[in-house]
Amino acid sequence: MKQTIALSFILLISVGATAQNTIGLPEIVSYPKQVYKAGTQNWDICQDKGGLLYFANNEGLLSFDGNYWKLYPLPNKTIVRSVAIADDNKIYVGGQDEMGYFSPDTTGTLKYHTLKNLIPEKNRSFADVWDIVCSENQVLFRSKEQILQLSDNRITIYPADNWLFMGATTHSLIAQDYNKGILLFKNGMWTPIATTNAMPADFLITAVLDAGKDSILITSLKHGVYLYCNNKLTPFQSPDLTTIADYNIYNASVIDNGHIA
Repeated sequence: MKQTIALSFILLISVGATAQNTIGLPEIVSYPKQVYKAGTQNWDICQDKGGLLYFANNEGLLSFDGNYWKLYPLPNKTIVRSVAIADDNKIYVGGQDEMGYFSPDTTGTLKYHTLKNLIPEKNRSFADVWDIVCSENQVLFRSKEQILQLSDNRITIYPADNWLFMGATTHSLIAQDYNKGILLFKNGMWTPIATTNAMPADFLITAVLDAGKDSILITSLKHGVYLYCNNKLTPFQSPDLTTIADYNIYNASVIDNGHIA
């Protein structure tokens, strides 16, 4: 689903762009496949403290410094579905039956370090890693049937029939399980905060964002936006949000203190 992230921004812009005044809008530069010379699809994107961009690409980890593109394939040559940068500047990636991180060697060249050797043998077949969250000295990787938590150089497995989503706000780590609903990660446990029965059919989280100190804004693919506050999940409604939700909300991101795309 991540390949449609750009579509959500295009639709959001088209809803509000009734006039043709482009003063103050940033220039948009398109880079075709022939320029960046990697796979057609880019599934995820992040930026490091120095401003470099990293893309989870069909052919590996793709980097861009504003002038030059460089591709770093995984050892098993699979698709990179997710990428995230931790506070220690390690670039964590999730592929197909592969997960690990890139970090620079003494020459500054990125080198890959697999984490698969830390995973118990019986859990090493996990297909795609769709989400990565770096939070409080730990890194969590979501595949369909398990969330893998890296902490103190150890991997802890949280199995499920179908993990649908995982994401983080400043203070909370949220996941969605097909059977158990929406869960909050605290003290090493996933605790349900909204059961499947309490949500519309086919409810699917696409993003979680801070909404003040004690609230979480949750976007869904087909059912609009919800607010989680005081242990309650309630619809967050406005005419503009309803219009956007009609197109399906594939992702959401905080732009600054006052704006969410």
